[in-house]
Amino acid sequence: MTTLDPTHPAATADLLGEAWQAALGAAPSGPDADFFAEGGDSLLAVRMLSRLRQARVTATPADILRGRTYGGILARLEANREEPAVPAGEAGPGAVPLLAAQRRWTAKGFTDPDHFSLGWIFEVPERTPRGQTVHSAAVEAAVLALVRRHEALRTRYLLDGEGGPRAEVLPGPPDGLFQRVDVPDDQVTGVLLDGWRAHRLAEGRVLAARWLPAQRLLQLALHHLTLDGFSVELLADDLEALLVGAEPVADPGTPRGHARAVSAWLTSAEAKQDAEAWADQNWAEVRPVPVEMTGPGLLPSMDTVGAELGARETAAVQRLATRHDLTFESLVLAAAGNAIAERFGLPAVTVDTYHHGRDPLPGGPDLTSGIGYFQATYPVVVTGGPGDWLPRAVAESGRVPKNRFGFDALRFAGHDALANLPGSGIRLNFRSRMSEINAREADWLPPSKVSAGGRRSPRQTEPYVLMLEADQVGEGFSFAVKFSRDHFTRQTVEHLVRATLALLTVSGGVEA
Repeated sequence: MTTLDPTHPAATADLLGEAWQAALGAAPSGPDADFFAEGGDSLLAVRMLSRLRQARVTATPADILRGRTYGGILARLEANREEPAVPAGEAGPGAVPLLAAQRRWTAKGFTDPDHFSLGWIFEVPERTPRGQTVHSAAVEAAVLALVRRHEALRTRYLLDGEGGPRAEVLPGPPDGLFQRVDVPDDQVTGVLLDGWRAHRLAEGRVLAARWLPAQRLLQLALHHLTLDGFSVELLADDLEALLVGAEPVADPGTPRGHARAVSAWLTSAEAKQDAEAWADQNWAEVRPVPVEMTGPGLLPSMDTVGAELGARETAAVQRLATRHDLTFESLVLAAAGNAIAERFGLPAVTVDTYHHGRDPLPGGPDLTSGIGYFQATYPVVVTGGPGDWLPRAVAESGRVPKNRFGFDALRFAGHDALANLPGSGIRLNFRSRMSEINAREADWLPPSKVSAGGRRSPRQTEPYVLMLEADQVGEGFSFAVKFSRDHFTRQTVEHLVRATLALLTVSGGVEA
């Protein structure tokens, strides 16, 4: 990203333009360009905020939500220049509460170190942009500084003791998290494959780093229990800043600060209203998706069917969403839910939907640069049946409370009405250009083309039978369904993908 003085008005405009383009894939067309009308959503707004904060621009979610247009957001940012930064909150070692997503993981038994690693394999350049040599000692120092900076990366998880699972922040990096490994090229894959399994949750080694100096490869294996996918992107930005000698964003928000703010929110009248709204969905009609076969569904049996829409079709679908006052994500979810309900003859299905969970809360930290497992999951009921599906989509989207993080928080806070709701075995991950952003094509620290695989255990099973993945790719759109060949034939899933895209394109006035 361009290095400019954010206190200068012209620099603020340039930095906002860069952050806008990084989030949406295109520069703003003018001062009246509307962030949300041009494809922005809440996750892309958080990404744009993170980019602005990296450039030392004071920005909050309200600046985007209320400013909306390029000119409106810029005016708010310029008014912020003299305001002091908000402190991050508590720090230091000690016990910390588990966040709602972590409680979900422990409840499902997904805390085995072999369950799921997130992470990176970077190719570390020999020199910084200023020409300084990046020695092995500098790589180790940067990794340790990263762990000191983010408490989620030095938290140990005690899962089997009395009183249930608990977590503790350590005062510093745990021993053994950084390993230098000198190996010939023909042994690289084996070393990296083994590196995905180097976690020790009870010791606080939730991040395991392996540095291969001969190949200049740096592997960071991160247990999914301690951070979400958006945090992985932020971690890469912070590591790059530390390696090149820049200062990362000051005072990143912490999981414990967020947990404290969520606890306060749970006692509010708004939380009570949200609990009632979540319970007052069309749950009586929801049915599970029936599998065609009853195999175990282990990881080696997983398969994916996907398809893409081009720029013309994607633009038409985006206009369709805007015309009905829906987000792109809500429209895709409704189309997929209707396609699934029709294929299996179900009156209604529920789609568990990933949400970034970084909503601003009264008294809570700014999480746009915070690393942790803030992601939340919330259900959306989709009613099938004859007739126009779009009016149903608008009505059902409108019944979802605006506090998307709140469902998990309320469920694990003891709201019995939300604890045992019926499910259909479907989840949606709308990635909001994550594939493009994670490519890091414009960054100094790029991901390696070396692939070690093995980040998931072959013993793993999924709690869902249909896993929907959607992403914006350039000016187009991709949609895929992951499934187990133990449960469905490929022909069935191909039908679901075609039917979903047909609903979107035909309703948008374009034939698929």
